[in-house]
Amino acid sequence: MSSRPRFHGPGDRVGTFTVDANSTGTGRGAWEPFIDTWNDRMGDLYPLPEFSTSTIEGFQGTMRSVTLQDTAVNELWGSSPVSTRAVGRHEHDEIRLYVGLRGAVALQDPHDQGGDAHVSAGTYFMHHVVTENHFHTTPEIGTRIFIFPGDALRHLVAGKPRVGRAASPAAQILMAHTTMVQRVVSGLSPAAAHASRNALLELAKGLVLDHFDDREPTFVPALAQAAKDLADARLTEADLSPATIAAHLHVSVRTLQRAFARLDESFSAYIRRRRLEEAAAVLTAPGSHLTVSEAAARWHFTDSSHFIRAFKKHYQATPAQFARRPA
Repeated sequence: MSSRPRFHGPGDRVGTFTVDANSTGTGRGAWEPFIDTWNDRMGDLYPLPEFSTSTIEGFQGTMRSVTLQDTAVNELWGSSPVSTRAVGRHEHDEIRLYVGLRGAVALQDPHDQGGDAHVSAGTYFMHHVVTENHFHTTPEIGTRIFIFPGDALRHLVAGKPRVGRAASPAAQILMAHTTMVQRVVSGLSPAAAHASRNALLELAKGLVLDHFDDREPTFVPALAQAAKDLADARLTEADLSPATIAAHLHVSVRTLQRAFARLDESFSAYIRRRRLEEAAAVLTAPGSHLTVSEAAARWHFTDSSHFIRAFKKHYQATPAQFARRPA
């Protein structure tokens, strides 16, 4: 179990707790500590259902929860199925957003859906939870489950569950913000935690409305991170540029440039640096036979000379000299 959540005031929950079956064992010994901690920290706000015996005894994977006051993000990566045994009779007023990363989650007859909901990789499902519903997952599962207070989003979701693609611009910016929060939550001040929580809610609204205010300063870091995430996945594509990424995120190039203005490098400089880093990793990998000219072509430098000059400027060594450095 990682560090316990910190409290900054009455009802103010900020922190993260994690269980990793690879490091804490599998089955009950890995599952129950997480559930106990959730019930201790968040159970009064968001009671959990009872999970099946097979879930508890056979759990293999990682569960991580980030809590920001009355909002939580749970991320599950597992190689064993998860299912409920009993859902209880608690009255709820919360909004849940499921984002599929791997495998699928099946929700049995969620409120207002009019039938079961299936959240597969690359999709999302958001609904208003009034009463708990059963669910089960595929054996290989990856999902983020957001829990928001009902007051914040009920007017947008109640009676009309939302479904969509996790690759949509609004979804990618929400996910980028969440990844940043996961990384820094343990060091957040009370004010920063409150701001992060509010940004999370506003980005969730943007997901529902398929629009967010790209002039809002709170969203600038999330926009920059989303652009970085997209660039990292497309470093070997010839058409990668600020213009193509801005178009993908449905913002102007100027808006994207503004998002990077507060950082130490422009977006174009970020793309160049990441391409050089990827090239360096491949050139120095054991058994690599990639030539300098092939590296220049793969990462879209004009020619070998251009690539060598850029590489030397970044690493203070030519690719050949860099490859001979001791590991």
